[in-house]
Amino acid sequence: MKVALFMGLEDYYEHGIARGVVRYAREQRDWRLFGPGWMFSSLKSLRSWQGDGIIARIESTQSADLLESLSVPVIDVAGAYSRPGFHYVGADDRAIGRSAGRYFASLGFRSFAYAGVEDVRWSEERGAGFSDETGGLEAQFLRSLDWYEKRENEEDLKRFLGSLEKPTALFACNDTVGLRVINACGYAGIEVPQEVAVLGVDNEDIPCELAAPPLSSIPLPLEEIGYRAAESLHRLFLGRSLPRRLLFPPENPILRESSRVFAYSDPLVTAALARIRGGEPLQSVSELSQLLNVSRRSLEVHFKSATGKTLHQEIIESRISLALHLLSHEDLKVSAVAESTGFRSVQRFYAVFKEHTGCTPVEYRERSRVSLRNNPPR
Repeated sequence: MKVALFMGLEDYYEHGIARGVVRYAREQRDWRLFGPGWMFSSLKSLRSWQGDGIIARIESTQSADLLESLSVPVIDVAGAYSRPGFHYVGADDRAIGRSAGRYFASLGFRSFAYAGVEDVRWSEERGAGFSDETGGLEAQFLRSLDWYEKRENEEDLKRFLGSLEKPTALFACNDTVGLRVINACGYAGIEVPQEVAVLGVDNEDIPCELAAPPLSSIPLPLEEIGYRAAESLHRLFLGRSLPRRLLFPPENPILRESSRVFAYSDPLVTAALARIRGGEPLQSVSELSQLLNVSRRSLEVHFKSATGKTLHQEIIESRISLALHLLSHEDLKVSAVAESTGFRSVQRFYAVFKEHTGCTPVEYRERSRVSLRNNPPR
């Protein structure tokens, strides 16, 4: 099978997708990859290329028109333009927006803004999910991806940021946009995260860490998307049915200084949240009240009034969030995860975990790491 990678392999997103495609191709005996650069068989022109299928990051109407005119199956991994003949394998963009909304709401923000890329589906979906989760946006800033990448005139962006109610939680559709927002805030004298908290998408670790302040970001399962895109193309080769859209949920945000802030006006609530989310897992509300040197009753009243949740709920949710991360990213035994997240017994951990997630820790770990490489098409 001759398979073309229609992407430049110039950024973090494409590198992740390509890793998954290459991994799948190596598991097949008859796959040959064509693409840019010396590591693939040469792909100079799709119009003259004689191959079996294409995995493409389609980011312009011109590219979409070209690919639509070819008589080979196409798997799109960008989600920018929808065409009847394309199958899409990629991130659940609306779920990404909802994840950003839930995160910022948990910090106490009441004002929300969105910075996105205009006229592309994935950005529209992320903005819509963010708006749905937060109950609406104060404002949004939309420009072309080329505008953000050129880093030229930032006056429009600085005016937009200056006009926002402070504090505001700003969700950027990707890390490129998020980094541009942080840069513009610096030039405009706007403090991040105290006045504008910023969250991006992709988790390009080096640029995110080098930003001032470092950028929080939502990771995407890029290698898995690439692997599934290749597997889906293989299914088309074999005449198997395939859904038009195969979507992958985002991972939990990777938190850095650009969003490490609480927007609650009550200092007691802020102190409680900082201790719950920033330290060793707590066992009880009583333990927290002792650490903060305040009566349990007073602490509970303040917290419920500000957040609408009980302290017990917040403590359990924080421990479950840590468990989700450990199950997805570490090779610890379930008993070790239970201990690391403050549960006194594995049985109690199983019960609470299933109550909050609908599955057992083992089921979650299998689901989060599942890959069709374990069940390739026959």
